[in-house]
Amino acid sequence: MARPLRVEFEDAIYHLCARGNARQAIFHDEEDCTRFLELLSESARRFEAAVLCFVLMGNHFHLVAQTHRPNLRRWMHWLLVSYTVYFNRRHHSSGHLFQGRYKSFLVQEGDYLLGLSRYVHLNPVRGVSLGRGTPSGRRKRLRSFKWSSYRGYAGLSAPFDFVQESMVLGELRGPRRAERLRYRRFVEEGLLREIDNPFEAVQWQAVLGNESFVQKLRDRVKGLHKQRREITSLRKARFAIDPEIILQRVAKKYAVDRDRLVLRGDRGLHARNVAMWMIWESGTKSLREIGELFGGLDYAAVAQRIRRTRSAYNARTRSNILKRMLNV
Repeated sequence: MARPLRVEFEDAIYHLCARGNARQAIFHDEEDCTRFLELLSESARRFEAAVLCFVLMGNHFHLVAQTHRPNLRRWMHWLLVSYTVYFNRRHHSSGHLFQGRYKSFLVQEGDYLLGLSRYVHLNPVRGVSLGRGTPSGRRKRLRSFKWSSYRGYAGLSAPFDFVQESMVLGELRGPRRAERLRYRRFVEEGLLREIDNPFEAVQWQAVLGNESFVQKLRDRVKGLHKQRREITSLRKARFAIDPEIILQRVAKKYAVDRDRLVLRGDRGLHARNVAMWMIWESGTKSLREIGELFGGLDYAAVAQRIRRTRSAYNARTRSNILKRMLNV
């Protein structure tokens, strides 16, 4: 069976889910959860995405997000690889952490988005084991669950600063000052009665929306080559700086020959590590592709060099360097 299309366009809304390889845990403790959310926040900023809601569930996570650029594939690759590198280093493991490709569904605004957010937020108290107990007991567990955006939405704690709630809360009718209470009631209604599973309405392998929404998406991909699996842009994509230009700028800045930057033997060359960092920040290449560009380095070694280079500067200095070198 062919893989579903990764339809990417500006301001698309997605439900995203990734599970641990062989159902293994991907979050062992609070430190893992905290680090994942740090990377999620950083990646949303880097790739200009809006995180609408999320939940971390031991061996998987759910995420609803809007991409302001047609770059879902590059965003998810950065996030999952970055977390895998952290996880393997911390837990002294190796290999794949996540099971195959992450799942993604395009989502229509309105009732579809609102219902999906409820489904995501109810994850900690759904299913055979987690769904046991009385409604009041489940409500107590739901309200105390830390690793979800629900508490912020429901007004039970301060929202995560990287979660953008206005689109979902805007789907509720009534006075704005009471929208968190209305959302809390809307979600917790699902503890008292069986609610619809939004994924039963998924159409065309990858779309959660009505027939009109599906038809609009069909029109977007009409005429594209049938064998093309990844659709990287259905609207005009923002210009991404060429890695070769970055290499030339770094070489000029550090008075180093351009070819020397990509030689594998120059392990201690600071300019080489800066070039790796710059290309990574530009979002044009994956860690593996950067490793190939720099003489066949392993992606984990590339990630380590980028991390060490970034940590050598504070946030303001990093921002200034990027603006000068990438002209952004």
